[in-house]
Amino acid sequence: MNYRNSLLWSALLAATAMPLQAQRVLEEVVVTAQKTKQSIQDVPISVTAVDGEFMKEAGISDLKELSVYVPNVRIDANDPGSPQIFVRGFGTNTFNPSFESSVGFVQDEMFFGRAAYFTEAMFDIDRVEVLRGPQGTLFGKNTVSGVFSVSSRPVSEDFSGDVEIRGGEYGEQRVEAGVGGMFNSWFGARISGLYSEKDGQLENQFLNRDEENPEQDAYRIKLNILPTANTDLELIAVESNTTINYWPKQLSNLDADTRDYLDDFDPQIEDDPEDFTTSYNVDGVLEKGSRTYIGKLTHSFGETGSLYNLDTVLVLGKTDLFVEQFQDLDVSPADISTLVNREDYQQDTIEWRFTGDSDGLFGLGTSMQFVAGLYYFESDYQLDAGVVLGRDIDSWLGTEDARQLAGDDAPLLPALQVAAQGTTNDRFDFDYVQNTRALSLFGQMTLNFGESWVVTPGLRINRETKTIDTKGTESCESTTAFPPASCVSGFLFGANNYDFRDLERKESDISPKLSVMYYLTEDVNVFATWSKGFKSGGYNSISFTGEDLEFEDENAVTLEIGTKGSYFNRSLNVNATIYRTEYDNLQVLAFNGVFFDVSNAATAVSQGLEVDWQWLTPWEPLAIIGSLGLLDAYYEEYTGAPAPVTQGVNTRQDLSDETIAFAPESSLMLSPTFTFNVGDHLLNLSVDVIHQGEQFTDTDLDPAARVPANTKLNARAALLDGGERWTLTVGVKNLTDKLTQNQVVDSVFFPGTYYAQQNPGRQIYGALRLNF
Repeated sequence: MNYRNSLLWSALLAATAMPLQAQRVLEEVVVTAQKTKQSIQDVPISVTAVDGEFMKEAGISDLKELSVYVPNVRIDANDPGSPQIFVRGFGTNTFNPSFESSVGFVQDEMFFGRAAYFTEAMFDIDRVEVLRGPQGTLFGKNTVSGVFSVSSRPVSEDFSGDVEIRGGEYGEQRVEAGVGGMFNSWFGARISGLYSEKDGQLENQFLNRDEENPEQDAYRIKLNILPTANTDLELIAVESNTTINYWPKQLSNLDADTRDYLDDFDPQIEDDPEDFTTSYNVDGVLEKGSRTYIGKLTHSFGETGSLYNLDTVLVLGKTDLFVEQFQDLDVSPADISTLVNREDYQQDTIEWRFTGDSDGLFGLGTSMQFVAGLYYFESDYQLDAGVVLGRDIDSWLGTEDARQLAGDDAPLLPALQVAAQGTTNDRFDFDYVQNTRALSLFGQMTLNFGESWVVTPGLRINRETKTIDTKGTESCESTTAFPPASCVSGFLFGANNYDFRDLERKESDISPKLSVMYYLTEDVNVFATWSKGFKSGGYNSISFTGEDLEFEDENAVTLEIGTKGSYFNRSLNVNATIYRTEYDNLQVLAFNGVFFDVSNAATAVSQGLEVDWQWLTPWEPLAIIGSLGLLDAYYEEYTGAPAPVTQGVNTRQDLSDETIAFAPESSLMLSPTFTFNVGDHLLNLSVDVIHQGEQFTDTDLDPAARVPANTKLNARAALLDGGERWTLTVGVKNLTDKLTQNQVVDSVFFPGTYYAQQNPGRQIYGALRLNF
């Protein structure tokens, strides 16, 4: 059904680019949420599409900034190596590297198997689609909560280019450019690149430097080759590099004993979590980079037997990623412990699929569209990490904090102090190697029954094998000849040496889907979708004991009921979905008072409402876009959950029927735009009202980790040249300088004290964009 329906986000720019007296009709947006090109209004799932043009005008640089415009979505990217992505309240705490993301990431039709790809450079973007709910049928494993699908700008028919230069507070500099087109009837190319840098708002008073100051450079080349009239070959090569002072945390809620101890190292030590000031002694850094190569071959067979519009698509992908980081584990001016980490990841994928149409299926339906294919995935992951004790570990062992963490073993601390004074380079190292291979068969068909009914069943069969080598080793160097000193790290972390080889885990999964859509009119439909997804299990990669290494796969089943409609001569679009998702064996990462445990919570539920709307109002200068998310996410059963460390080290609590972390009950975005003629130009004035409800930011629901509800404002003015040759934008993010916490979690060495991460304050920016 090829109706002229709505464009979710880019409609504003498309509409305002026309003279004001032109007909105000929202344009259609085409998405690939179901592996074929469709109007977003015909897709029977909860999906939001954001246009690359809107991202540039709004000053959106990455997926974290984008997420606040999408209902029931949260991205925590303060840690570029281990971002946390949540959809409908569920995601993965990727501090444990062996956890895979619950939200899939796809770019230019290639699935990426590590969450770190979410924070690779975003540039030259055509469209971002956010699919909420399990997407296992078409996208496979590790999509139990949803999928982010990013499409870069294609090679244009005509030769063209653009460059954007942006500057702002805190030393922000960003240059993004792209140029290309078809050189003749069979060959075209597009080359694009990005360079950005920014001073962080967080000041380290001990090292006299800014933290969280990302510097990125990235490049993409895209070739389009048309060897025949029915064949299209697209080749893509991308490189991205990031460097940042690390990590962006500060201590909060220091008690008197902890403050007295740290005062000896920094007399100015303080614990205000909202003053953008920290104090730690390790000049940590995080570096990451990736190279990706994608080949996409499309061939159209046309009409073949009873099939027509028969196409085949072969997508080959290869990528490698590294993350290397060095950080202060205690986040204090004392040299207690550092964490060193190196991750290397390689991935190869093959997807071969067919799409086509026919006049029904064995007499069922008036017409049918289908997509079916094979998918192969293989990856190799290696982690080399270590927790290294510092030169001040002996003095810390004499503190009240150490006695509290030691519990019944506190009488041993004086002996440990003596041992610590006789050792150096005392550390516990993790060596983890994992190979993953997966093969799946998937298919989905859309059966049309007349002009009103559409039924879409789908199925994916997946088989996966993981092979793991994992090793944990304590070591130190004695500085005393006789008797040689003993290592301290093993006792401190409750660690044991272990070495396991050729561990193997095999999993099979069937992910079905069924959607039914009914068109009340040509422009209004209702739908219901039932689907299932899974996230594979694995082994704890940073275990101190080698015990309880394995965790199970996670499963989700969802039911969505929604409506998508265009009203008032297609000047208003409203898409709304209510849903309920049930999770089984939810994978969780919980702090135990010393480090982190990996386990499966029993069951959990997420239910709520998502609404997107776009309105070209009767008053021609005004257009409004917005979204609303209502969320009720809770553990249905979780009796062995970690308790706040203030209740004792490694204590447990019952979180059954309690809310889960990172699940605000409400989220709202409202963005009116006023457009006026200014001579031969257009002036756009926009305001974004962004509200986030109250939420906890740690699994144990510690009251100190509760972030209150808050509302922020963004504002911008954009002057557009009437000939579309240039655009000048001036804007401000967080206009009222609202100070909020991004995340608050337990500290490792100071029980009752927390690591706090602060969201950015007010930021003013300006951008000039040139088109040619």
